[in-house]
Amino acid sequence: MGTWLKKFRPKTIKQKLFLIYIGILFVPILLVGYYLSVEIRANQIRTKTEEIEQDTIRTANELTGTLESIIRVSDWVYQDERLAELVRTTFENPYEVFEAYQNYQQFADYLKYYQEIQHIRLYVDNPSLMSSVGLYPVTDEVSESVWYQDAIEKRGHIVWRYIEDSVTGIRYLNLTRSLFQNGQLTGVLNIAVSNDKIEEILRNSGNTFFLTLDDELVFSHPHVENIQSEYEQYRLLLNNQEIDESIKGTTKNITFTIQQLTIPKSLYSDFKAVGTVPTSSIVAEANRVLIIAYLAIGFVFMITLLMLAAFIRTFNNRVIQLQDSMTKVAHGDFDIPKEISGEDEITEVYEQLYVTMESLQLLLLERYQYEIDQKNWELDRKEAEFKLLSSQINPHFLYNTLEMIRMKALRNHDKEVADIVKILSKLMRKALERQREELPLSEDLAFIEMYLQIQKLRFGDRINYVIHQNTATDYFILPLLIQPVVENAFVHGLEKIAGCGNLEIEVNEIADFLEIIIRDNGVGIHPEKLKELQKVLKGDTESHRIGINNVQQRIKHFYGNEYGLTIDSMEGEGTIVQMRIPQRIITKGAS
Repeated sequence: MGTWLKKFRPKTIKQKLFLIYIGILFVPILLVGYYLSVEIRANQIRTKTEEIEQDTIRTANELTGTLESIIRVSDWVYQDERLAELVRTTFENPYEVFEAYQNYQQFADYLKYYQEIQHIRLYVDNPSLMSSVGLYPVTDEVSESVWYQDAIEKRGHIVWRYIEDSVTGIRYLNLTRSLFQNGQLTGVLNIAVSNDKIEEILRNSGNTFFLTLDDELVFSHPHVENIQSEYEQYRLLLNNQEIDESIKGTTKNITFTIQQLTIPKSLYSDFKAVGTVPTSSIVAEANRVLIIAYLAIGFVFMITLLMLAAFIRTFNNRVIQLQDSMTKVAHGDFDIPKEISGEDEITEVYEQLYVTMESLQLLLLERYQYEIDQKNWELDRKEAEFKLLSSQINPHFLYNTLEMIRMKALRNHDKEVADIVKILSKLMRKALERQREELPLSEDLAFIEMYLQIQKLRFGDRINYVIHQNTATDYFILPLLIQPVVENAFVHGLEKIAGCGNLEIEVNEIADFLEIIIRDNGVGIHPEKLKELQKVLKGDTESHRIGINNVQQRIKHFYGNEYGLTIDSMEGEGTIVQMRIPQRIITKGAS
């Protein structure tokens, strides 16, 4: 063994440097690179599986929200005493029926405001009624159908079915339940969910997606004939799974997430949302990343090897030159070059060699012996460490409450309250969504107009407003610059006058800036107070009051001191606020 080691032990500096490179750099980087590449591949698969799970949960939540809306409408229909009275009434002639239908428009309202509803069918046993929007007589075909008999048997409980509509012949996902008032059967309700709505939700999932009802496929994306293989694999998988709430995993062929949909009041129906992706596609993506990682490692090795080879070649040539010169000097041949290339320790050694040679040459000429002191030199090699900096790579309750208030107002035929709630809901949503630093001027003016609509509904004919946008294009503007000024005009000016109040908003393009003017004919501002306010806006005095001063500070901070507000007012006649901001044009593709 010792003889074998001696035989293969490096003998030259060139061989030793290559051995050091392989032992210290090549092998560790190869091992670390292999470990990291395997981890990257596993992380890719884990990340994709988590994406499928999150996407399935999000899609399941959207489907649950859609079905909850249908259940909420069915509850309103179930509790509608006017509907029960209409259904039980025996009418003498078609005119009475027509008049009764004219007075009952709830079904039409539901279809208008709930886009997820395809149609509403209430099947009633009243020969004096005619087919109309939502009301249909019970035919023999309907009364003998399984879903109709099952709905009556369940006595008001909700049952979901994927059935063919008796009118259009198209299959829909339907909520079915029997309606009772005072223990008497009112009719059987059938609310169909819009196929387009469900397909849109599934389409937005981004993966192969199934929606099953009682373990029977009702919807899929893409259509099931295009993904029959994935569906059959899912069916085989489902036969071997007990699903409590959700499961996920990876088989040889598919990576999947099965999410149980928790639909309230649906004790007799079992929905599952299933998101799948072929495992081969995930592995292919992970392998692609792995190949890139291996290529990167190979590229690093190639570069470092070339650099090392270039260094060794230059270094070895200089060492050989030094060795040759030393051999000549040792044998008394002093014909060596005066200098050697480079500026490192070898250069210093060579210089000392040349000095030694000169000394030896002098000693031979003068026949004196000189002692030559040998010096030790150390070659220090430092490795630089580089650190990679890594960067770390919804209010639904309020909206639903406002929507419930609006629907109650509609049911009570109070359209004015319903309109106010609708505008307020939009206004609040817009306000909560305004998180960008800047937004289009047209969008901000639309927000202002919704605020003014609420004021118009509040004050009626006492308030009039007009908005003039005299611009050839749209511009970016900071949010909440105009609205506080408009609100001040109402609070401090228009609300206090006895006559009709007028508010005008005008936007003009002046040279390279925008001029926004807010005029009102309110009570105006007292001269002393106006002078104090103007000083605050100029920055001559400090003020802790928010409102217009806040707007002024935001404008100057964001746009510069050359922009801002000016205010002019005459007591008893009104106030004019002029705002000056730069023109920041919205370019194509800007959000």
